[in-house]
Amino acid sequence: MTIYKQIKEVIEKYDKIIILRHIVPDGDAYGSQLGLKELIKTNYPNKEVYAFGEEIGYLKHAGTPDVFTDEAIFKDALVIVTDCGNVERIDNQNYDKGAFLLKIDHHPDATPYGDLSWVDVNYTSASEMVGDLAVNNNWEITPVAARVIYHGICTDSGRFLFGGITPRTFEVCARLIETGFDVFEMYKTMYKRSFPVLALQSELIASAKVTDHKVGYVILPDELMKKYNLSYDENGKFSNLLKDIEGIDIWITFSIREDGKWRVEFRSNGIAVNELAVKWGGGGHKMAAGAIINNLDEAMQIVEDANQIIIDNE
Repeated sequence: MTIYKQIKEVIEKYDKIIILRHIVPDGDAYGSQLGLKELIKTNYPNKEVYAFGEEIGYLKHAGTPDVFTDEAIFKDALVIVTDCGNVERIDNQNYDKGAFLLKIDHHPDATPYGDLSWVDVNYTSASEMVGDLAVNNNWEITPVAARVIYHGICTDSGRFLFGGITPRTFEVCARLIETGFDVFEMYKTMYKRSFPVLALQSELIASAKVTDHKVGYVILPDELMKKYNLSYDENGKFSNLLKDIEGIDIWITFSIREDGKWRVEFRSNGIAVNELAVKWGGGGHKMAAGAIINNLDEAMQIVEDANQIIIDNE
């Protein structure tokens, strides 16, 4: 039996389904989670389906998670976790209180978990996996589901610029676009910028540092967040400011969080950075990963670790 049919049978077995994803969500976390919720609600309208997790302001156009109130809701539920390689980063630690746990992920299997696990690193994104699941099970795909899934594929593949693109990627995207959602509107919404954000970007670029080993990094402190009236859940917008700059092989963004900790975004032009993210309690893709650290002293240690990675690769 194919994995698509196995997952379909599990979904059909449970009346209550809870879908989770990783902390500090990105477009793919939203796409795989909210897209799967919409698919299940459309094709199994009598099921009770929830998608829990932190709401991110700049992703509101992609959809809105449900509000979690009580762990008792997990009783007798099928719990599906998308786009999360390790259990420590699941954005609701009640994930193991359901009746059955299903993992759907395209990251390396850092922490094997789940009664059923579909992990395949040959997909651009967990959103592509969810789209492929729908196609192979002949599920109805609404424009709402198509938009959020396509958005997840688009963001995690770097607008189809990163590695891992296959004919299947475009076959899934073609099926999504066939639903008639407005692709132009989605792109326009994704890349809309305000003058304050543009001014902040210019300050960050002006303050960027590059080491002798081609590690570039920027620091987004609290004073700049307040100066430009930026909400803390928007600091993930700046992870690729140093992308495609000659002389930078790894670039890292350190952004202050509301709780005083720092969000770290690792990116590279081909060098693996995901193990560095794991070392600091995070995870992610080979060339795009993230973590959360306590202070800027740790940030400077990360820069040194990145230097060493480049030295080791020379």
